[in-house]
Amino acid sequence: MDEFHLRGSPAELGRGFAAEVAESDRSLADVAPEPLDPSRTVREFARECEPHVREHAPGLLAELDAIAREAGVERDGVRAVALAADADPGCSLVGVPGEHTAGRSALFARNHDFYPSFRRYSKLYRTEPADGLASVGCAHGFAGRLDGVNEAGLAVGFAGVPTGEYEPGVMWPLAVRTVLDACESVAEAVDYLESVPHARNVNVLVADADGEVAVVAASPGAVETRRPADGDNLLVATNQFDSAGMRAHQSVDRTPADCPRHCAVEAWADDREGVVGPADLRRLVGDPAAGVAWGLDGAEDDPRSTIWSWVVDTGAGSASLARGSPAEAPYESVAVPGPRSGADGAGG
Repeated sequence: MDEFHLRGSPAELGRGFAAEVAESDRSLADVAPEPLDPSRTVREFARECEPHVREHAPGLLAELDAIAREAGVERDGVRAVALAADADPGCSLVGVPGEHTAGRSALFARNHDFYPSFRRYSKLYRTEPADGLASVGCAHGFAGRLDGVNEAGLAVGFAGVPTGEYEPGVMWPLAVRTVLDACESVAEAVDYLESVPHARNVNVLVADADGEVAVVAASPGAVETRRPADGDNLLVATNQFDSAGMRAHQSVDRTPADCPRHCAVEAWADDREGVVGPADLRRLVGDPAAGVAWGLDGAEDDPRSTIWSWVVDTGAGSASLARGSPAEAPYESVAVPGPRSGADGAGG
């Protein structure tokens, strides 16, 4: 997993990223998960998304353009990698509200399940924007993030949901990045995610240091927010919408009961008594025997597997990250920027 530490204005963040790529003796194409010479259809869709990104993810176009200038490549190709992402990851999200944790802060877990061939594009970003919140998070592409936690203790991650139609709007990596840059609480993140025109289907889990958790289920046609019911000790989301109303927007007729990972988390929650700690979540989402993480099946050609995994105590100063399938890679402590940095988030 490549690491980047970026600071400054949007243009400085973009220049810094491109410069770090060049310093590693690689081209931008070497680290791009999508072609930098997109088709006409992709170019047109990215252009239709640009005004929405300019309004709802301010600064990210300038960051992308700075990447292109510094790398000496075409601007529209770099923009398309972020604005017109076309992938269907199979990810798992778990959030534990503070009333069920020892520290009263929420716990967050996310497995990024995708093709193992994409491990070559995995990136860990430490980002300190001049006009935003510092954060640490992962992605395959540029500017956007797929998950992470910021200095306010807000953690966020997504799980894709099958989509039949795309609409001009904001793709999930740019929405997740903006949450990290601009939001300090679940309430702020939910307000933002409910206001954004979403380009395709997605579940987004947010969790904060005050113990709040929520899942925002979003499509181009509808948005619905789900919070724990009284007594629930966690929220889970995978690759389908929970409510029948939102499932009307899916391209595949699939319910949570059809997803073994979703069922495994719910069964664990039903059997769980007492408070939940980070070590409990690492066992749940990191042990393939628990039914949530995917190992690497060498018998298949580029099968789906878990290619990284987060467990975050939003009230601590560090998080746990497995930089590969947790079936093969250990969880390691990653510092979270901010005043809590230095606490042992990998313990407990």
